Amino acid sequence: MHRTSIIVPALLALIAGCQNAQYQDPQGTTLIVSLNKVDIQDFASAADAMVNSMVEAGVLAKAAHQPALLGISKVENRTDTQFDTDELVKKIRVALLKGGRAQVTQQLTLGNAKEDPLGDQANQMKRFQDGTDRQPIELPDFTLSGKILFDRTKAGSTRQVAYIFQMSLVDTATNRVVWEDEKTIVKQGNQNQVGF
Repeated sequence: MHRTSIIVPALLALIAGCQNAQYQDPQGTTLIVSLNKVDIQDFASAADAMVNSMVEAGVLAKAAHQPALLGISKVENRTDTQFDTDELVKKIRVALLKGGRAQVTQQLTLGNAKEDPLGDQANQMKRFQDGTDRQPIELPDFTLSGKILFDRTKAGSTRQVAYIFQMSLVDTATNRVVWEDEKTIVKQGNQNQVGF
């Protein structure tokens, strides 16, 4: 047997197995589903569910400010993988802002982690130029907080992981939880795959 008759089919098989990278619709059904991490489609699904639930509950429409003034508290990642919880929070914020249902305040932040430090400095400079040392603090109507939990199990070669997204709104005037919801996303299989 010739050496080329072995090498050529091997190279063709290798080339056939390689696919060129392609752009995908982040809302589409051809994204990779991972069993070992939260995917972008998981964050999108959880954020959509939370926003719809908040709007249906009507809590934001009862706020003193209209649109409601929202403060962002801590959203904890209690899973076994590292990711930025802002992937969830930002999607919620964008949907509420675009829908005219809420605005987000930067005056009170957890741990002095202001999203826009330059905007804060510009505000301080404006107050200095106006001769006002202090800016009255406008309390948000609500604070948003949450947790992302997980549960992993296996039966034979089949693995299952559940990611549980829990969110709460606290009314700052009463310190009462006025809205809560939970979205669970369960993924099952023996390896990562394309499509869902």
